[in-house]
Amino acid sequence: MKFLLIDGNSIANRSFYAIPLLSNKKGVYTNAVTGFFSALLKLKNALEPDRMAVAFDTRAPTFRHKMYGGYKKRRKGMPDELAAQMPYIKKILGFMGISFVEREGWEADDIIGSLAEFSAGENADCFIATGDRDAFQLIGERVSVCLASTKEEIIYTPEKIKEVYGIEPSRMIEVKALMGDKSDDIPGVSGIGEKTARSLIQKYESVDYIYENLDALDISASVKAKLLKDREMCYLSRKLGTIATDAPVSRDLDDYRVSGGDKAALSEILTELELLSLMKKLDIGRFAPIPEAPPIPEAPPILEAPPIPEGAAFDKELAAYILDADAEKFTPEQLYREIADEGLAKLLTEVEIPLSGVLRDMEKTGIKIDADGIRRFGEELVSGIAETERRIYDLAGEEFNVASPKRLGEVLFDKLGLPGAKKTKTGYSTNSDVLESLAGRHPVISPIIEYRALAKLNSTYVQGLLKAVSDDGRIRTTFKQTETRTGRLSSAEPNIQNIPVRTERGRIMRRFFIAENGRDLVDADYSQIELRVLAYVSGDEIMKRAFRNNDDIHAMTASQVFGVPESLVSRGMRTAAKAVNFGIIYGMGAFSLSKEIGVSVRDANLYIERYLEKYSGVRDYLERTVAEAKKTGRVKTLLGRIRHVPEILSPNGNIRAFGERIAKNTPIQGTAADIIKIAMIRVYNRFKSEKDLGAKLILQVHDELIAEAPESVSRRVADVLREEMAAAGGELDIPLTVDVKTGKSWYETH
Repeated sequence: MKFLLIDGNSIANRSFYAIPLLSNKKGVYTNAVTGFFSALLKLKNALEPDRMAVAFDTRAPTFRHKMYGGYKKRRKGMPDELAAQMPYIKKILGFMGISFVEREGWEADDIIGSLAEFSAGENADCFIATGDRDAFQLIGERVSVCLASTKEEIIYTPEKIKEVYGIEPSRMIEVKALMGDKSDDIPGVSGIGEKTARSLIQKYESVDYIYENLDALDISASVKAKLLKDREMCYLSRKLGTIATDAPVSRDLDDYRVSGGDKAALSEILTELELLSLMKKLDIGRFAPIPEAPPIPEAPPILEAPPIPEGAAFDKELAAYILDADAEKFTPEQLYREIADEGLAKLLTEVEIPLSGVLRDMEKTGIKIDADGIRRFGEELVSGIAETERRIYDLAGEEFNVASPKRLGEVLFDKLGLPGAKKTKTGYSTNSDVLESLAGRHPVISPIIEYRALAKLNSTYVQGLLKAVSDDGRIRTTFKQTETRTGRLSSAEPNIQNIPVRTERGRIMRRFFIAENGRDLVDADYSQIELRVLAYVSGDEIMKRAFRNNDDIHAMTASQVFGVPESLVSRGMRTAAKAVNFGIIYGMGAFSLSKEIGVSVRDANLYIERYLEKYSGVRDYLERTVAEAKKTGRVKTLLGRIRHVPEILSPNGNIRAFGERIAKNTPIQGTAADIIKIAMIRVYNRFKSEKDLGAKLILQVHDELIAEAPESVSRRVADVLREEMAAAGGELDIPLTVDVKTGKSWYETH
């Protein structure tokens, strides 16, 4: 069996620069698309693979960015003209029946490394097509690299690597650890270049051997001094440069069969792009469009947005974002027309642009922090970490570096002999999924999970917040308006929205967000906003009636799911029903739900069936939404926000199921995000008009808005928040309930 893996970003990038800019009559650039599929077909015809997959990077930071802040920091972003072509490449792959894979937090190299290692273990011959020599470290008996270059493609095998570089493929990462990589901003050892690095590894084979025997090695004093000086950077560079082999991708080779695809859709998109030569290579005729049907009347604007704050102006980045949240950039001169054509003018001019002014003011204001309290809490965490370490040592029977995944894996799987070991190039995998699967197998697992939670709370949040405190005692987070694909806001430096408030220790972090002397914090939180949006968009009368009557929706669901009267619904039943309610929104299947509420997959499936039987309007809505997404390749919120869902057309079952979950969830989560944004603008304008309140909007976290106001008017400010947030739903026929509380700290408001 032959498995062809293609580095999508690498081949697209090389194609873009190798071919002069081309475009169709509408001005859509096509040179990267042309070159990409020319290369793909050449490889496909030459190798005749049984399986194929194309891997892509995502915009999300990876574990390498978190490991080293300088990683790829100086790399220039993708050119606008190339970024605009990436969605077309993915769509065409889907229509050709070829799997493409992308995972947030993982680079294309990691996806390729994971699939290559797995397929080789399944006795498949794997060919990696890339323009990046980093892939050389993956080469083995059953893994070859087809290196794309400006002259010719060269197949690199273990023998070829030995011939060219004088070392085995697995040693290539050792060279990189020493010399670094300027293109990725991997530091290496300062002053050591490729020639010296290669010479050292040819002679001594590994960085470990070099440092363990540094005094005895036959090397110059200057090289020895450089190695000593940058020892930590050398080991960090090796970690950064090592391709992961445990990315969360399907390990079923049948998922990567090349299917028949969708020839009609393929013909349509290639006709639109005017790629006649590619159509000829694929033996596909031109698409004959169906006569246009009469236009469908526009639905009324459902959500009413308030006037634009002063100083807001047209923003090209926001315009590009609402056209396609997945695209890195758009060609500016297409923006105005496309915004109008897609019916997005209202969303842009009445929500996103005015919101940018609100966020600018919130970032300037910031929020007061109890820095001394955070320091004391950090000391408690350090003490807790030490105590947890001692428990781990006692239960494991030895002392070791718990923070080292490699050492932890050796203890769990080699010494304690626990099941489920997954070997990677750097050792056993000990990620959260692995640890959760081992829960109950050995008493050491629970304190290990606790150790990681404490360590993350201390390093990410305690230390992160302390670094961010300004001289005036306030922190000022940066709100990201174009980061998420659903339209929700995110924040960074520090990321306040990800404070783990589900745990008691995580909730304690709220104590350190405080009001200035003489002022209060006012916290307003939407109650079950996504379920209310679901009730409206689905038109389910039972759910709508429950919210209008202010019934307990979770108790009502529990009654149906567990087959008991509402009066007999226990607390545990209600909690499980709550998970079902929100699981439906997020497209959760029986397997995930079973893990969430601790029941068998069979029972979880039964609960879902009973839920959809009761709320048949929800069932019908979800089915309609998925069907429409498969037809158009995208979904929309009530305000017209678009999310493209190319995954829903993938021949890979796992990826296609992921696309269906996106299709179900995005219109609901995205509409809720739009409502919250409208509420922020309304509250901001109200505070500006009622200057005597002296109130400021300072934080937005998920479904919460937090304001700071003088003690004397905090009740009036609470009324403003409640009124404006409830009114942000416009003509929704479901009431939006807002819980508002005041306190001296964020913790007190909860």
